[in-house]
Amino acid sequence: VEEELGFKELEGLVAYMQGYDKEGHPVCYNAYGVFKDKEMYEKGFGDEDKLQRFLRWRVQVLERGIRLLHFKPGGVNSLIQVTDLKDMPKRELRVASNQILSLFQDNYPEMVARKVTILPFFVKFFSGFLVFCCF
Repeated sequence: VEEELGFKELEGLVAYMQGYDKEGHPVCYNAYGVFKDKEMYEKGFGDEDKLQRFLRWRVQVLERGIRLLHFKPGGVNSLIQVTDLKDMPKRELRVASNQILSLFQDNYPEMVARKVTILPFFVKFFSGFLVFCCF
């Protein structure tokens, strides 16, 4: 969990734990829009070694979130994952995001209570549709 992987500047930008839902689950936010910057993208995904380090870093963030869980009968034993796809730059990054989810499901079964994905296109489309239909 404490291994330095070279992604300190991404703490609080790309993946971070913040707050709790109404049932007390810690919430992990993922926002990959920062990687639309080519330099940031190369730093995280420029080659297979960088990608593997990034994946390990994401697991570290999850493990910090797991430390917030209670593991008692009736306690909160899972967390919420919120992924914002706004400005997510490339297909490779979507593949990496899916790899992260697979890693979590394979190695930390039932640690994620819910996964919420924010798709900006659909939010814009449907919010306009709802405004049009309702007024």
